Amino acid sequence: MQDALTIAALTATTAAAGILRGYSGFGGGLVMAPIFIRLVGTHDSVALISVIHLLTSFQGVRRSMKVVDFAVVRPLVLAAVFSVPVGVVLLTWLDPVMVKTIVALVVTMLALAMVVGLRGLGSPSTTKSVAVGVLSGLLNGFCGIGGPPAVLYMLAGSSPSVELRASFILFFAILYPASVMALLAAGIVGWRVFVVAIALAPAYFLATELGHFMFRSVHSRLFVPTCAIILCLSGLSMLLI
Repeated sequence: MQDALTIAALTATTAAAGILRGYSGFGGGLVMAPIFIRLVGTHDSVALISVIHLLTSFQGVRRSMKVVDFAVVRPLVLAAVFSVPVGVVLLTWLDPVMVKTIVALVVTMLALAMVVGLRGLGSPSTTKSVAVGVLSGLLNGFCGIGGPPAVLYMLAGSSPSVELRASFILFFAILYPASVMALLAAGIVGWRVFVVAIALAPAYFLATELGHFMFRSVHSRLFVPTCAIILCLSGLSMLLI
């Protein structure tokens, strides 16, 4: 992680991830994961993604609190937080190549589900929120990208784009700090990860602000299709890279 070209590639990827995160409220980890895994390995990739999000987790939260649907987000995030450590344990047990393949397949399948049958998931409920939260927490601890199940689930409702985006922002603002604590406990996050994450965080922060501006400028009807495209490209990129 100390090579100059590696840092440059990580920085460019982080900036691209920040723009998507700022626009959609999610997608940062999805963009980072395929490139980060290739550049620094599975364990460091998960650690970097989680710490970068931790360092920028406050961004946009205050604005989002005003429009979040807490009835959906509260059980979702609580279930996710408690299942993160199990995902971290799986990360320490499984082969890194297997981790990459599993993540790619999960992201791709959920993206296709979004494209072909999003509304078939039905309205959100507490039971569904808990189940999806558990899956998201497992994935976040396992590979640093717990977004696809939660995003797909929340998009299946009838909430406006502003409320959806706010819910995504709050969900990840809580989930990633929990992931960092679990990774620290497992000994996966070392001081080098924190140094690199601190160096990358400003690019992520500034790019996210650009994404916020884009969301305010682009018509809301493009929000759900954009989310679907992000998921599709992320899953396919992990299969190909």
